[in-house]
Amino acid sequence: MCARYTLKTPSNQIAEEYNVTVTEDYRLSWNIAPTNNCAVITADEPRILNQYHFGLVPHWAKDKKVGYSMLNARTETLMEKTSFKPLMEKNKRCLVLADGFYEWETVGKDKLPYRFVLPNQPVFAFAGLYSWWKDPGTQEWYKSFTILTTASNDMVGKLHDRMPVILTKSEEKIWLTDGVPIGNLLQLCDPFPEVEMDLYRVSKDVNSVRNNHCDLILPENSK
Repeated sequence: MCARYTLKTPSNQIAEEYNVTVTEDYRLSWNIAPTNNCAVITADEPRILNQYHFGLVPHWAKDKKVGYSMLNARTETLMEKTSFKPLMEKNKRCLVLADGFYEWETVGKDKLPYRFVLPNQPVFAFAGLYSWWKDPGTQEWYKSFTILTTASNDMVGKLHDRMPVILTKSEEKIWLTDGVPIGNLLQLCDPFPEVEMDLYRVSKDVNSVRNNHCDLILPENSK
């Protein structure tokens, strides 16, 4: 599962890395949580960095609270779910930008957070799907997304049996390309190589979604 992650990369760096226009509502975040507005690049608008809510709300949903149960989509059953299959087929795919994500180790009654990063790739993308839902009360559009997950590699597996699907740079382009066979897309959703990842302990302040500041990503033993 991937429910908390970070994106503290400056907008100019993202604009250069992904060749996108970054909108004024872009904000740095050291503790992204469900329902937050987050940076995504969609297949429909590949040259704009948009802000979508974390937690997919399908167009047919009666209430946007369903998004809490659709933070992630399992790759193995993706094409069996009515919430996700049409989004794959109609290229409602997106890149969810990040520069790290959290998982927890349970020690007694404590939940100890760790941050996973890619040392050679300061900003990267999770594979995502997105949807637009119209609020029946306000008639406003609620734009949301889910992050695909796969079986964990050995590094992440020490803390959790699932991990987000992290795309390589070449895979990012394929993920957004229309007309690619679904089977080929699913082949991109394998565990990211652990040799290209690193992890370290961070403060338990991360555990509260109310906390969101730069000190959260400091190594615990550095304070």
